[in-house]
Amino acid sequence: MRGGDAVIHALEKEGVEYISGFAGGGEVPLWPALRESKTIKVFSTRHERQGVEIADGYARATGKVGVALCGTGPGATNTLTGIAGAFADNIPVLLLMGQHPLGNLGKEIQQEVPSSIFDSFVKWKGTMSKVEDIPGIMRRAFTALRSGSPGPVVLEMPLDVLSSEAADSVLNYEPLGPGRKPAADPRDIDKAAEILVNASFPILNLGGGVLSAEAWDEAKELAELLSMPVATTLVGKGAFPEDHPLSLGGGVYPRSKYASGQALHINRKADAVLAVGNSFRMPNATDGRPIPDNVKLIHINADPEDLNKIYHADVPILADAKLALRSLIDAVRDRLGPGKGGVKEEVVSEIQQAKAKWLGEWESIFTDASVPTNGYRVVHDLMQVVDLDRTIALHDAGGSRGYLSPFWVATKPRNYIAMGGMAAMGWSMGAAVGVKLGRPDHLVFHVLGDASYGMVGMEIETAVRMGLPTLTVLLNNGGTGGGLMAMDRPNAAPPAMAELGGNFSLVAQGLGAYSERVVQPEDIIPAFRRAIQATESGQAALVEVMIKPMRTPEAPDDWSL
Repeated sequence: MRGGDAVIHALEKEGVEYISGFAGGGEVPLWPALRESKTIKVFSTRHERQGVEIADGYARATGKVGVALCGTGPGATNTLTGIAGAFADNIPVLLLMGQHPLGNLGKEIQQEVPSSIFDSFVKWKGTMSKVEDIPGIMRRAFTALRSGSPGPVVLEMPLDVLSSEAADSVLNYEPLGPGRKPAADPRDIDKAAEILVNASFPILNLGGGVLSAEAWDEAKELAELLSMPVATTLVGKGAFPEDHPLSLGGGVYPRSKYASGQALHINRKADAVLAVGNSFRMPNATDGRPIPDNVKLIHINADPEDLNKIYHADVPILADAKLALRSLIDAVRDRLGPGKGGVKEEVVSEIQQAKAKWLGEWESIFTDASVPTNGYRVVHDLMQVVDLDRTIALHDAGGSRGYLSPFWVATKPRNYIAMGGMAAMGWSMGAAVGVKLGRPDHLVFHVLGDASYGMVGMEIETAVRMGLPTLTVLLNNGGTGGGLMAMDRPNAAPPAMAELGGNFSLVAQGLGAYSERVVQPEDIIPAFRRAIQATESGQAALVEVMIKPMRTPEAPDDWSL
């Protein structure tokens, strides 16, 4: 068996179904096995970065490992943004990096780029230095991808190693199965249970670690047991159903960007906070303000580097979210006694009052009939025409994230796919393709701006070519929103850095997608219905809506009932 065959053999044994990327230097030894593979489908993207971001979206939507492929030199450097985004949000993406023969490295040959460019953005990186090492390196890669706190892995594959041969018995590979997860120290669980049971107003905050651990059932059970209002981080959105009476939507303690009004109100009342699977990343998850002395913080995370990073927890717990929550539920039940606990009507009533007040303040923007319209109305109108339980939403960077994330109602886990740690413009374009690849039975849409689409819009051709009917909602305000709104300031960027142009519905049409351009607000809903019908017929679709620049939501210091 050759080294290239051994790599594909290992991927097949680990259940990999798709590899996205671009053909380049160093990859040739992989092609024979991939052409013959009955279980792996490899396909080209329009750019190597988007190959990684397709794998990223697939991983976020399914909980499986996403796999991408790149060639030497610029092929590798083009993927760096995608890998950095997966690293920032703890997403299990495997990048197979083609490389020159070992003997040529260090001689500054054409397209020579060392794999060390990834060192700051991976959970683990391996180099295949001899063919016999391939099974061991693949085992280490999948152990890292599936164990503990997830993250990306890069495997550097020198051409001569992939081309070398070894006995089948040496290169044979046995799958690892599920990863290994750390359980909580029982002493920490006891301390946490004591705090929660004795608190007068405990709240629950959920981050992306709850989604990666698939701990949403345990989170819901504990919340209902102690009548804990639940807020999520941006990346954790959907870990708790936002149509549940205890849901606060977004807005974790003490204060985070895009917080809902009900979260702002309830957070003031908390005397105990259980934060699970979140890293308190600034500025989205916290604005850095201190936690008052009278509020106890319990923080559960599978990554030791996230514990006590921003806030000193009263009880830091290094553990997998699912295992820790199950232990905590048992400890709380022991303390409450049989038949005790449950959702309190007074807590639900207070949440609902605050929610009604907050949404009421936004109603005039949701229904604004002026031309051009605004991004909030576009999102609000889309939510009226979809089945929330059968729809997966993605946001992009900048304004699209602000228009969508606070107001979209995520009813099921992984039906809202968010990013935040790196926030690369255009991420949602490839990620939506990856989500549709993994969840073909759902309507998959993403919202992005015209500036972002200008960077990555050719990738809609990948969705067309691969028969992955995504819905792209393109909000066109004629440039970069922040730059357009700031142009009158003396310290703002020049207009040429903010003003952009283009009719992107024509671009999408030329790439084979169904497309419409909408100017009048009353035409938004009919256009969405036609586009959704096109996706149901198997055609990728784009709806471009002309909007005016608007600020994204800000959390006021004085908001309350």
